[in-house]
Amino acid sequence: MGLIDDALDWAADKVQTVTGEKERRQLVSELKNRYIEFKENVQDLITVLNQVIGSFNNKIKELNDLRKGVVGKNIMQLSSFLGKFGKVKEIGEYCREEEKKIRELPQQKFDSVENYISDVDWSKDDVFMDTFKLSPIFMKLKTRKQNLSMRENLNEFCIEAENTIMELKSRTFTVEQDKKICEIYIDCVRYVSKYIEDIILPELELVEAFFQSQKIKDEIIANNPLQELVFKNNIEVLKNTVYKKHYLFVKNTFMFYVLSCKIYNTPILTRLLTNQTTSDDVNSLEKQKQALLLQASQVSENLIISA
Repeated sequence: MGLIDDALDWAADKVQTVTGEKERRQLVSELKNRYIEFKENVQDLITVLNQVIGSFNNKIKELNDLRKGVVGKNIMQLSSFLGKFGKVKEIGEYCREEEKKIRELPQQKFDSVENYISDVDWSKDDVFMDTFKLSPIFMKLKTRKQNLSMRENLNEFCIEAENTIMELKSRTFTVEQDKKICEIYIDCVRYVSKYIEDIILPELELVEAFFQSQKIKDEIIANNPLQELVFKNNIEVLKNTVYKKHYLFVKNTFMFYVLSCKIYNTPILTRLLTNQTTSDDVNSLEKQKQALLLQASQVSENLIISA
C-alpha cells in the first residue's frame, strides 16, 4: 500500500505541476499568510490609535470646559479693569472671524479594523471544483491565467497593506501631535486664568486704591468737597516717580493681557478643528507659552503685594 500511495502522491504532484495547480496553491497560501500578518498588524495599530484617540478626546473635553468656564471670564475681567488705566481692545478683537465661530472643538471617532480589512472565507475554492469537470489541458490554461491574476493581486495586496500600515502610523502620529497642541493650550489658558485671578487682579485693585487715596488726599489739602469726586487713573504720571513700580506693573500687565488674548484665540484652534495642524503649530504654541511666562515674570517683578 505504501508504494501505491507514494505513486499516487507523485502522480498528483505531477498533475498539479503541469496544470499550474501547485503554484496556485502556493500563491493562495502566501496570500493567506500575508493577509493574516496584515490583519494582526492592523489590529495592533488600531488598538494603539484608539488609545491615543481616547486620550486626545479627554484633552478636548478639558479644553472645551476651560474655554466655556472661568478662563474667558477672567480675561474679560482683566480687560475691564485695564480699561480704567487706558484704552484696551476687547478679547474678541484679537481673533479672526474663523476663531469667533468656534464654540466647541469636536472629539474624534474611534476607528475599527473593519474600516481597513474585510474577513475572507478561505474555505471557498472554485478551482478545486473545476478539476472534476475539466481535462488537464483546459485546466492548465485556466489555472495559469488565474495564477497570473493572483500574482498581480498579491503584489497589489502587499502594496496596499504597506500603504495602510503607513496611513495608520501617520494618523496615530497626527492625533498625538494634536493632543500635544491641546496640552500646551490647556497649560497656557489655565495659567493665564490663575495668574489673573491670584496675582494681577489683587494688585490692580491696590494700584486703583493708591490713585483714589492720592486723589482724596489732594482734595483734602486743597479744602475741596469730597462729595462728587471723579477718579482718574493716569498711570503715566507715575512713570518717573518713586511710584514707578505701579506704572511698570500696569504697563507689563497690558502686554500680558495681549499675549493672553492671542493665545486664547490662536488660529491653531481652527487648524485643530479642520485636521490641518502641523509640527510648526506645536513649535509656535510652545514659543507663545514661553513668551507668556516671560511676560508674567516681568509683571511679577513690579508687584507691591508680594514684595
